[in-house]
Amino acid sequence: MLATLFGLALALDSNRTLLFPPLAVATLGLYFAFAVLIVTITWNDWWLEAQLAGPAHAVDLIAFASLMASIQSYDSPYFTFFVFLMLAAAVRWGWMATILTAILMMSLYMLIGMVVSRQGNMIMHDFVDRTSHLLILSLILIWFGANQWRSGLITRTAAATVEPILDESPQETGLRGAMSSLQAQKGTLIWREFGKKDAEVFQAIDGTLSVSRMTGKPVETLPTAFLYDVRKDRALCMDDKRNLRTFAATQFVPDAAAKTLGLGEGLAVPIRSGSGEGQLFLEDLPNLSSDYMNLGDSIALDIVSLIERHALILAIEDSAEARSRLTLARDLHDSVVQFLAGAAFRLEAVKRDLGAGRDVEPDLNHLKQLMLQEQGELRSFIAALRSAPQVGLDSIIEELRDLSGRLAKQWDVSCEFTAETTEMMVPTRLQLDTQHLVREAVANAVRHAGARSVQIKIRSEAEKLRLDFINDGARYPKSPLTGEMPRSLSERVKLAGGVLELSRGMGVTRISVSLPTSGRVI
Repeated sequence: MLATLFGLALALDSNRTLLFPPLAVATLGLYFAFAVLIVTITWNDWWLEAQLAGPAHAVDLIAFASLMASIQSYDSPYFTFFVFLMLAAAVRWGWMATILTAILMMSLYMLIGMVVSRQGNMIMHDFVDRTSHLLILSLILIWFGANQWRSGLITRTAAATVEPILDESPQETGLRGAMSSLQAQKGTLIWREFGKKDAEVFQAIDGTLSVSRMTGKPVETLPTAFLYDVRKDRALCMDDKRNLRTFAATQFVPDAAAKTLGLGEGLAVPIRSGSGEGQLFLEDLPNLSSDYMNLGDSIALDIVSLIERHALILAIEDSAEARSRLTLARDLHDSVVQFLAGAAFRLEAVKRDLGAGRDVEPDLNHLKQLMLQEQGELRSFIAALRSAPQVGLDSIIEELRDLSGRLAKQWDVSCEFTAETTEMMVPTRLQLDTQHLVREAVANAVRHAGARSVQIKIRSEAEKLRLDFINDGARYPKSPLTGEMPRSLSERVKLAGGVLELSRGMGVTRISVSLPTSGRVI
């Protein structure tokens, strides 16, 4: 593009004075032919592109010096060559090569400036010069910006497509995400967990994924991404200073492994997480070039993040499952187990009455009725677990009032229930928690404190529900873990995100519980 526009500028400006006309014409002609040759042979060959980068840059510098020396003007269109050479050095190698290029061009420019001392001021000359400057500079900067935008776009797409899927391994998900983001037709991910001898091989070809195992470490892991061509035994990477380095592909991909995996030409990306390490190979990439190496780190970070997020989600699920089991066990303890304990308590009384010759049929019928009510209570408990996430507080109060009456008969104790609440919706979990707390509080008062009466008071406050249990029994026996605080009550209140207080005075024990009405605080 530059050679074409330089030739056009020279042809349009018939008034330009040339110091060495044959040199200018020959330089433009040869440089145009060289540019066409470079574009043709490196268009889809990343290896030649990298190998010829240095020689092509040297030819560019020679062409720049020759063109500047062949004309008498300091404001010629060939100054745009300066911008092209700087950008080419920055894209190809990095800041060190860019500095060296700048120093060399400045030196050439100063040397040529000492030779060329005159310049023309023709109108056509100025117009052509300034127009070509703007056009060429704009095109070069657009190309540079588009190259950077394309790399960023592919990186963002890669990050967006890699999301954990619990039904499959994160390695499989990561492989498919990387292939989709870079439009690769073939992908292979070799993964080995730390502490294991064998490696898993995930391979996707034409949309079909297969999983196999390989013994040992089939390929070596390079610290950075690299391009490879197994058939020609060559590979290309960037060092820490972003300079291109060549090496033999067999150094990291042995012939045996390449044959087994069917590797040919593509991009290799090292993957390393806290649980293992591996190597990703992406092949049949469109327009494969050295630019793909810049995406290697982003692809690796995405897959490592995927593996770690997948492990974290599984750990959270395991924790949630364990917590659910613990909650269900506590719920069954506070409902079914406590009822059975109360039933045993009643049966002991019936047994004593039977030994004294009293008629126990009414007591047995009453116990049967309690069992039927408990069966209904258990069904309500299961229905609550399946119901909507919220329930009205007024319905909870009615259920607790009925429950208090049944507990009074079950434990042969006086239960007085009072409520001061407002209409509001609360989580279903709060419904279950309050029922189990009432059951446990009455059972503990009778079994551990020998209480004959229990007062149950409930009232709603700002963003919390308060329950007070007052019994006339003795002090609770002390526990090494909770002191006088009933352990079962303490654990349930803590799990519900509430606060539990115990006080003793005037021959009674008060247990006060505050539960958040917005749900549990995890």
